[in-house]
Amino acid sequence: MKILVANVGSTTFKYKLFNMHDQTVLAEGRIERIGQQEAPVEHRMGQHRVQTHQIVPDYPAAVRDVLDRLTHPETGVLKDLNELHAVGFKTVHIRGEAGTFELTEDILERMADYNDLAPAHNPPYIQAIRIFRNLYPDLPLVGIFEAAFHTTLPDYAYIYSVPYSWYETYGVRKYGFHGASHRYVSERVPEILNRPVQKLVSCHLGGSASLCAIKNGQSIDTTMGFSPQDGIINSTRNGHIDPFIIPFMMDRENLSAKEIQRILSKESGLLGISGISEDMRDLEAAIQEGNDRARLAVEAFCYGIKKEIGAFAAALGGLDAIAFAGGIGERSLGVRKRVCEGLEYLGVHLDPQKNAADSKEGLISTTDSTVDVLIVKTDEEKVVATATAEFLQSRENAPS
Repeated sequence: MKILVANVGSTTFKYKLFNMHDQTVLAEGRIERIGQQEAPVEHRMGQHRVQTHQIVPDYPAAVRDVLDRLTHPETGVLKDLNELHAVGFKTVHIRGEAGTFELTEDILERMADYNDLAPAHNPPYIQAIRIFRNLYPDLPLVGIFEAAFHTTLPDYAYIYSVPYSWYETYGVRKYGFHGASHRYVSERVPEILNRPVQKLVSCHLGGSASLCAIKNGQSIDTTMGFSPQDGIINSTRNGHIDPFIIPFMMDRENLSAKEIQRILSKESGLLGISGISEDMRDLEAAIQEGNDRARLAVEAFCYGIKKEIGAFAAALGGLDAIAFAGGIGERSLGVRKRVCEGLEYLGVHLDPQKNAADSKEGLISTTDSTVDVLIVKTDEEKVVATATAEFLQSRENAPS
């Protein structure tokens, strides 16, 4: 079984093609700056590699380019599209219960209902899915929604203290996101440690960041909520704030709902506090130059993560392991150090040398640490491919 995984942005298209027989990657690549003058393009198909710039006028052209390359008679890895069993999408938000779905028009309409909650994700995915469907109508399209891993949250963890009718009528509840990454971490940590892990906190830290409390492989709580705006500080999104700040500032600054949404999603977070950048690498460099607002942004980010780890240790009834994943989690030894400092009372002891050793996957805690601390190189695409294959197999095996 061969599954193409599509990772969609507003002007980017990344992909991986998996052979699910042995879970190998047959091809992968990315097209950036779609619709601009020149698009940086990278492709790897077996031993054939391409790194160039080309004109990619729109998303249909990007999709055609990728599938034409995959089926190229000399350098491609597919004879034709009949070898492709499905396209799996790492979709984000949907009205109603999350899960894995065939991407019918009804499902796309349910995604569109939550466009305002995930404006950077839902509209591009809906557009890309429709392009695939129009170009290749016989190709199964499957969405693995980011909240799917969090469907095991107990009701007291996902309910909000607002009128219950909001939940019944509009689905207002905690959903959680980064499900593919947290699922991968939940499966990978026991492999690294070579033993079962009962109480794990997964820290997916990147431009978008969230934590997940995982008990016996299942999500029991997570930091993001009804939308990806909630939780710890993100690169440009606010995270936890007092909700009355919003009407207060709308009144004082005469802001519309769209304007406040834009400010909270694009001008807040690390960028909003520092005033210089949303990129952790830029902020850490600025700290070395004495920029105090960069220090404040990074310390607020790490402090929020530390608090959530403590809260999740209480929810889990203890703590066996902490895993750092995502771009920041994998690469920023300074963030990992700041987060773990002060958690010694839980049994967390970071090994400075291991923490600084090229961000390799594996243990970075001391030998006497009662809580294992790890770096995990998350693979969301592999999770999406696996879930897509499982969905196809369950549909085949379902009684007619």
